[in-house]
Amino acid sequence: MSGGAGFAALLLGVQGQAVLPFWLVGPLALVTMVVIAGHLTAMRSAREVIPASRYRLRTVNGAMMLTVTPLLAFAFGVIPPAEAKLFVLVWFVCVGLLSVVVCLALVDAANNVRLVLVARARLRDEQAAELSALIGEGRAAEGSGADG
Repeated sequence: MSGGAGFAALLLGVQGQAVLPFWLVGPLALVTMVVIAGHLTAMRSAREVIPASRYRLRTVNGAMMLTVTPLLAFAFGVIPPAEAKLFVLVWFVCVGLLSVVVCLALVDAANNVRLVLVARARLRDEQAAELSALIGEGRAAEGSGADG
């Protein structure tokens, strides 16, 4: 088969059996993409309260997942293993993109730890300033009470 006819036959599953039936894979991929897109939309609406580094990382990771999901659906539900070159190529791309998604998730986790440490240090400084202010007020009250 050549050109468009070969691709149409591949989509219809005429040349062989894919790993899983597309009627199963397609709707699952669609639901997954809707959930990812919903997460990105919700994150965009709360952009003011999300730290910039977290927003950037999660936006890039969401975009990568939106790219990988239909590609995985294509790999599982459309391409038969009999089409060896295309099968291997698509799976290599899927594995590579999934590796990028996992690496971005690890960077996001490390960024969260960094943000917690910064917030903890800021809270510690605020509490120390409040405590020293209270101690200063207490000493001032003691001094004025002893005078009067």
